[in-house]
Amino acid sequence: MAVGNNRSFKVGDWLIEPDLDRISRGSVAMNIRPQVMELLVYLAERSGQVVGSGKLLDDLWPGKIVTSGSVYNCIAELRHMLASGDDRQTYIETIPKHGYRLVAPVSDLAQDKPDVDQGGPAATSAGRMAVPLFVTILVVALSVGYYALDRYVLDQNPARSIQAQADRSIAVLPFRNLSAVAEDAIFVDGIHDDILMRLAKVSSLEKVISRTSVEQYRDTDKSMSQIGQELDVATILEGGVQRAGDRVRINVQLIDAATDRHLWVESYDRQLTAENLFAIQNEISREIVGALQVVLTDEENARLQLMPTTSLEAHAEFVLGHREMAKRTADELFRARAHFEKAIELDSKYALAYIGLADSLALQVVYADLKSADSLAPREAAIDRALALDPLSGEAYASLGSLRLAEFNDQEAEEYFLKGIELSPNYATAHQSYARALRRGGRFEEALPHIRKAIELDPMAPILTQNLGSVLWELGRVEEAHAILLKGIERNPEFPRLYGIMALQLLQLGRVGEAANWMRAAARLAPSDFGLRTFECHLYIELGAYQSAQHCYDSVEEAFPERGFGGRIFLYISHSQYREAAKLIEQLAQRDLTTYAGDGIPGKEHLAMAYFLSGEVGKARSIWQDLWPELYDYEDGIIEPEIQQGPYKIGLSAYAAYTLYVDGQLDHANDLFDRELDKMQSMNRTRGSGFGAMDVFIHAMRDEKRKAISALREAIDVGWRRGWWRLRSPYYDSMREDPEWVDLVNELETDIARQRQWYENHMDDPLF
Repeated sequence: MAVGNNRSFKVGDWLIEPDLDRISRGSVAMNIRPQVMELLVYLAERSGQVVGSGKLLDDLWPGKIVTSGSVYNCIAELRHMLASGDDRQTYIETIPKHGYRLVAPVSDLAQDKPDVDQGGPAATSAGRMAVPLFVTILVVALSVGYYALDRYVLDQNPARSIQAQADRSIAVLPFRNLSAVAEDAIFVDGIHDDILMRLAKVSSLEKVISRTSVEQYRDTDKSMSQIGQELDVATILEGGVQRAGDRVRINVQLIDAATDRHLWVESYDRQLTAENLFAIQNEISREIVGALQVVLTDEENARLQLMPTTSLEAHAEFVLGHREMAKRTADELFRARAHFEKAIELDSKYALAYIGLADSLALQVVYADLKSADSLAPREAAIDRALALDPLSGEAYASLGSLRLAEFNDQEAEEYFLKGIELSPNYATAHQSYARALRRGGRFEEALPHIRKAIELDPMAPILTQNLGSVLWELGRVEEAHAILLKGIERNPEFPRLYGIMALQLLQLGRVGEAANWMRAAARLAPSDFGLRTFECHLYIELGAYQSAQHCYDSVEEAFPERGFGGRIFLYISHSQYREAAKLIEQLAQRDLTTYAGDGIPGKEHLAMAYFLSGEVGKARSIWQDLWPELYDYEDGIIEPEIQQGPYKIGLSAYAAYTLYVDGQLDHANDLFDRELDKMQSMNRTRGSGFGAMDVFIHAMRDEKRKAISALREAIDVGWRRGWWRLRSPYYDSMREDPEWVDLVNELETDIARQRQWYENHMDDPLF
């Protein structure tokens, strides 16, 4: 039976119109992708014959990079469109290990009426050759006139507008809860989240917007085109879910955001079981992939079919855990952890619940009162279990990368982040975390595209806005950084860390009073955020507001008795109260400190700096030499080129050099001093990772008084103020007899007093 030359024909009860890329039956009509139509025509030409995937690929798509997974997707689409109910084998039969066969009857409409152009046997023979000839013409046309052909198909089939834009991007809006039970909202959100996670694993999708950013469109009255513009996506999926007894009904529709036209609409009505629920989500994901003409790899094809859990109750706990974790406060993070633990209790094979548990523990270190050292072992155990259950989980590899970063194993961390991105290319957290690792290694230019990619995937997430502002700052692009942070605050005025990052950047620029105002606002928004509360106390030190700093540290130690202990050491040192500092330092030394400090948490290098600033050089050297032995290894005049860890990257070599200086190791010390001075030539004092007044310290230690005074003059003029109180330390005693030095220090302290007064007069003013 000949069906070529784009002539209409019938498969069963369906009218097939290849020239329109359309199939219809009665009042039902559906557009069909050209690739799928080619396959249908091909199978109709060979009705009743078994055709293998390899032959399909060779005949239909010669020379194109198309896998057997693409054939599977097209077959699945055809079955879904042609079949009625759940009878998936009515039209196309799968012959295991051999291929596919169209078993429905095929009839040529031309047989039902006379046609003077048919021309007998020769025409019939030509008809049988029509499909391969059509495909050959199509391939040639694509290579020499793609635009004209695509414009024609677009005009005939509006659903192809997405492909014409070459934009395979999608936002899945929160599904509507159509049942009368409000508690079903979590169940509905779980369906939405699972579809998002499935789509995030498809490498050919250019952009899948994360849940954080689509959440603001819950119950929105904005048009699809407006949402599409705001999220910069070409397609939008919206839907509703109704649960009634042991049944669930899910309605979904895929919309072209530019034209507001429906590309695909479907309803699913099934018995409510975990197996059925995830099967529906798998089908929806495949329909989206098919509508956007995405080719799945074999691995992606297999992963879409995975069931994350067999327990609907465990799935609900997982969804609740993610909801709480997104709020980033101590109380919510504790609740998130409890939800993930409950999900694991309900289903011990639920890999995603283990990942959620590990991530909630990591966030408790930052936003709550959990010590980093106490979080490492349970995080490792949870991630190991997740990978044992799902070895190809991109989310698990991203979590493992963050764990290695917390252990300061930067090389392994990078490997795991890249693996996570490979497996889940649309997982914003993986890009964000990898950018954080690159930033810590000083690789700011490399970090920028990853944080931008994370924002592309999750444009409304305030934490990503914060990270972008930080990366731009580290690159010295101060004005851009501040514009980004202000835009983020306007969009998310209740997100405290945006205020905190702005405060730290203003401090670096020497605008100490303004910085204190921003940090005070941040701490008021997040009283349970240890890092912000501690930095507020440090800013009072920078203002010389010692009474305010004292009260602040009292409050922090009361709220965080373990982590808060020891922070006031710098209050004592900055105020030249060395005896009080020494007592506190010794108490701190008796504690089980983490290896490195982070987010205001006392670490061993924190203790070493306290020793150093109070004049106990030998004790400081002992700690630094243990933490960074490469600084103290000196053979044949060769020094390790960089120090990757710790918050003192710029000045650590200089401080270590001084400990060598007092030991008489002058050559080694001077080489370290020279290395630091050379690095400063390509850096800014106050912008980005500035060096502040570190050159002043080096020149003063070398007794190069004129150079020290010149450097201090320059530092004051460009706005350096951070750590100004260190000039009071005994290390600068040799400079105090120089009148010019004394005048500069007095000028600096006068400006600090002026800024302190400004702060006291304006602390209740609006920030902007």
